[in-house]
Amino acid sequence: ILVAGAGGLGSPILMQVASMGVGFIRVIDRDIVDISNLQRQHLYGVNVIGIPKVEAAKSRLIELNPFIEVDPVPLPITPKNAISLIQNVDLVIDALDAMAPRYALNRACQKLNIPFIYGGVIMQNGNTSTIIPGETACLECFQGGIKDEDLPSCAVQGVHPSVINLIGSIQTSEAVKILLGEEPVLKNKLLFADLTDLSIEIINLSKNEDCPVCGSCNSPLNIEFSTWEEICGREGGRTFIYNPEINEKLNLDKLNENIRKIGYNLVISSEMGTTFQSKGITGSIINSGVAIFEGLTGLEEAKKLKKQILG
Repeated sequence: ILVAGAGGLGSPILMQVASMGVGFIRVIDRDIVDISNLQRQHLYGVNVIGIPKVEAAKSRLIELNPFIEVDPVPLPITPKNAISLIQNVDLVIDALDAMAPRYALNRACQKLNIPFIYGGVIMQNGNTSTIIPGETACLECFQGGIKDEDLPSCAVQGVHPSVINLIGSIQTSEAVKILLGEEPVLKNKLLFADLTDLSIEIINLSKNEDCPVCGSCNSPLNIEFSTWEEICGREGGRTFIYNPEINEKLNLDKLNENIRKIGYNLVISSEMGTTFQSKGITGSIINSGVAIFEGLTGLEEAKKLKKQILG
């Protein structure tokens, strides 16, 4: 299977599917473990802060079950790479926190006829649905055309660990049904949970015949993707991420040498990434080419620092 996202939702999903013995798990995430994650991402501890999430996730999952194979992929999910990322898996579980990569996965799953279990959480609310290509409504039948900038984010609004575990566990339950050849409960249904009053509702869905992805229209809107992105600041500072569209396969030994030469202190150097600091600036670079810079004044400074380190 493939689990897209190794954060809040990804944590309970990954631990459950690994413990139950799913033999092959591809986990995709572009981020590193940050101390702010630990409140809700129980896959990690303080000992892996600054390490790429997929690397830390693999280590923890193999501790739980040494008889499974974990394939860590430290990349963003984009319209260009979605199909290649999901090839050769039987099922995709969505544990993302943004619509653009979800749309990319939804379209790739529709094209390759792979079941897609959607899930989303914010504050004390969560929802999930099981999408079977050719049989059910796809994601864009009932949640199409949504821009990420118009949605509340977990970093600003927060998310309760309880709703994460609830939705993630339901997604896992649906995944197991599909893997065992059973009928998923949430096929053409959207489950909505609200922990403020402990209510759970199930809404019936139907395929939109004019859906631009799975319907007769067949003219999907472009999915926005930018190689540079500013996300909600960590520790109060501005944070910028560089998203490569392909795996750049960086040489970390050479990277660490360049980081030292320009006067930065290496904080962590792991198998898949490096974290460094100097004068209020923290940077992390993953061997796939993903770069995360915190504490800079603007995007141009982030681009300049990346060029200085990587050339």
